[in-house]
Amino acid sequence: MLTAIVVSLHRGWVMTELWLLALPVLGVGWLTVIALFAIALARARKPAQRWPLVSTAAMAVVGIGAPALFVACPEVGAWTRFWLERPAFSAVAALDIPDDEDYYGSPLPRHLCFVSANCKVVTINTVGGPPARFVPDYLGIPDGAVGYAHFTEAPGHEPYDGFGDPICPTMELGGGWWWLGGCR
Repeated sequence: MLTAIVVSLHRGWVMTELWLLALPVLGVGWLTVIALFAIALARARKPAQRWPLVSTAAMAVVGIGAPALFVACPEVGAWTRFWLERPAFSAVAALDIPDDEDYYGSPLPRHLCFVSANCKVVTINTVGGPPARFVPDYLGIPDGAVGYAHFTEAPGHEPYDGFGDPICPTMELGGGWWWLGGCR
């Protein structure tokens, strides 16, 4: 159950690392989780007591439902992940970031790599708004991104450059952090 939730919250990293193999790997993972819960439910029905079936069914609902919700409603997944990993996001905000080494940013320290889909942080800009420290949650192939941005002042209303796609602050998370998703 926990593995399914963690993988669904970090699916952008899985997609970035595995690229074309990510879809079959994630598909097999989903089928495995569903099959394991089905087996657990079948085995829990055998005892005469009711609590094993009820507790197993509750774990199945959470283990399958939460990842499905995170995929269907990306904002829910972004909010959940941010609050579960808040200390790591605070550490990224406090880092001294050198000038960007390449278009996709500067490498994060290894212990903070899980915050970003590509283990990098980049400063992104917009016309008429403040720059933001951006860590992508998902990178498109060949371009585009959505993710988390840290602002030192209120973000502007103009779109930011999400590696070729316009992205806008759509949800305030706290501590200067915002979710940057597709502009509406």
